Amino acid sequence: MNFKHYFSLLALIFLLNSCSDDEDCCVIPPGEDKEAFEEGIFVLNEGNFGSGNSSVSFINEETGEVQSQIFNSVNGTSLGDTAQSIYLSEELAFVILNVSNTIEIVNRNTFETVGQISENLQNPRFATVSGNSLYVSNWGDASNPDDDYVAVYNLSDYSFDSSIAVAEGPEKILANNGSIYTAHKGGYNFNNIISVINTSTNEVSTEIEVGDVPTSMISDGSNLIVLSAGKPSYADIETAGSISVVDMNVNTLLNSAEFPTSSIHPANLVQSDDRYYFTVGKAVYEYLSGGDLPSGPKFRLEDVESLYGFNARNGMLYAASANASFTGNGQVFVYDASNGSLLNSYEAGINPNGVYFN
Repeated sequence: MNFKHYFSLLALIFLLNSCSDDEDCCVIPPGEDKEAFEEGIFVLNEGNFGSGNSSVSFINEETGEVQSQIFNSVNGTSLGDTAQSIYLSEELAFVILNVSNTIEIVNRNTFETVGQISENLQNPRFATVSGNSLYVSNWGDASNPDDDYVAVYNLSDYSFDSSIAVAEGPEKILANNGSIYTAHKGGYNFNNIISVINTSTNEVSTEIEVGDVPTSMISDGSNLIVLSAGKPSYADIETAGSISVVDMNVNTLLNSAEFPTSSIHPANLVQSDDRYYFTVGKAVYEYLSGGDLPSGPKFRLEDVESLYGFNARNGMLYAASANASFTGNGQVFVYDASNGSLLNSYEAGINPNGVYFN
């Protein structure tokens, strides 16, 4: 008999028996390493609306291993309905569930639950942290253009602090030097502003007009690069996408460049080193800050069925692709940003909409 296996079995039996009066102690994180997710990639899987099947996958790029539904595995419960985004801050990950109207807070290296926010959330979208506060953009009732807000929570105990009324359709949100910048995409309608919240007063200090339907923004410390999709073909008037640059020292528009035709609707602005990338459909464009708009795509994401999420790191582009039916598992494809060659692919969950680096 293998005595090592024998004593391991006895230890497992003892552990299971000791849990009979304490259900929580039986939740065993996958693997033996308590920091199982310290180095790798989180993939947020939106799931299907109303089905409560959102999940998070973890990719270990060194081994090629993919662990699915890590929140469920670690915590012994489902994540929720329609995962919208993840925000990583210090040792925490904030997972925003749009339809569940909750934020699951976990240790980003173990994915063990440390808290949950469910108060004063209605159609939550994205989050950021400034000081000891968490700021969360909310659409409110999406059919009501006048009830949108940014909710503020204390990081010390995750209690609700205040609600800041903002213009319609607050989406992506980021913090910089005492200010919160929110891109107002427009919710069920269309908008064209970046609102600026002063974190000392938690009030909107100014609104900056940019291109129609701002979808993505990146801060380089002094400037805010804003990618706007433009109004789509089904709008009353279709408008072209654009890239705007905002001076965050004085919160004014420095310059804006519009694409040549109204049928070009860019999305997914990401950065790797000194280069920016965005997509138009499955085409990838490269942009240098302060330079001219690219005249054409660098390459196409030929393997992607339906582009749902996009990110960049170390000269590589990560494209999250939904299954053609939007009900089966999706994939994440990794491309060389310099030439578009496919480097790797990984299985994801249902409708993967975000790639996050840990």
